[in-house]
Amino acid sequence: MRRFATILLFFVGFVAPSQAVAATGQSIHRYALLVGANDGGADRVKLRYAGSDAHAVQQVFTDIGGMDPARQQILMDPTVAELAAAFTALGQRISTDRDPGVTTQFFFYYSGHSDEQGLLLGGNRVGYRELRSLIDAVPADVNIGILDSCASGALTRLKGGTHLEPFLANDSSVTGHAYLTSSTADEAAQESDRVGGSFFTHYLVTGLRGGADDNRDGKVTLNEAYRFAYDETLARTETTQGGAQHPGFDIRLVGTGDLVMTDLRETSGRLEIAANVDGRVYVRNADGQLAAELFKPPGSEAVVLALEPGHYQIVVEQQGGLWRTELELPEGGWRRWRAPR
Repeated sequence: MRRFATILLFFVGFVAPSQAVAATGQSIHRYALLVGANDGGADRVKLRYAGSDAHAVQQVFTDIGGMDPARQQILMDPTVAELAAAFTALGQRISTDRDPGVTTQFFFYYSGHSDEQGLLLGGNRVGYRELRSLIDAVPADVNIGILDSCASGALTRLKGGTHLEPFLANDSSVTGHAYLTSSTADEAAQESDRVGGSFFTHYLVTGLRGGADDNRDGKVTLNEAYRFAYDETLARTETTQGGAQHPGFDIRLVGTGDLVMTDLRETSGRLEIAANVDGRVYVRNADGQLAAELFKPPGSEAVVLALEPGHYQIVVEQQGGLWRTELELPEGGWRRWRAPR
């Protein structure tokens, strides 16, 4: 059963963010090291989407994460030595750029092979203890590690401080680190041809683009993004051959407030899925790639997704039928999609 929706168009202004700004009005410099590693060694099947996962995270950081592309580095299938050198160089740069009036935040993202002992790069291993030392040694106020790989939950088992509720603060006095992992220490992290990437990163990016904005304030915090990625990853892997996948976290910070990961108002295009739409929502771009996916419960408020301008196909899967339409998302504006009743 197919139904077709009507579309209303509204325009809003756009200013590209050059840096994040805390709720206190203080500037934040964000740095990122992103790694995609398809090759885990001769005894491992090569992955297909680790590189595209890293690029997807890089794109959302650039688009709506207030992160200057000049402060990001992306590595594809690096050696152990190349990874260590990248950490050293980035740490030196942060030290050189250090400004007493600016908060610094560092993000490490990894998509690739790993096992219970560490990351696997071309058959060589970076142990989790060594990886945590590399991340913690970066001289930022807050260091965040995000691992999308098998058995990555072993990273959070290492001896450390107090396990706190998942929050991050956007205040210059806050220090510490946070780790998010896509699976527990004994689970596989799964890729999907349907989503064109790994489940966890796919839902993390959808969340950062607005799917996780629970309180509809136009901003997505790390806490919101993690909860969204956890719920969606678990829901969509429970019936896969690889089995249910349970993301994890380890937060050790001192401070109060929430870290705003993305600001949906700082974007060149926004798509609003109206309040009268419910079901599983799929948004594909002109190339047929899945740009966003989420479940919208009946009676829930409208959801705003920050997307690049272009042509999109929207499908909403409900019990008893499908809603389907295509639309053009303009530069510097937004569109609202309502299901006809």
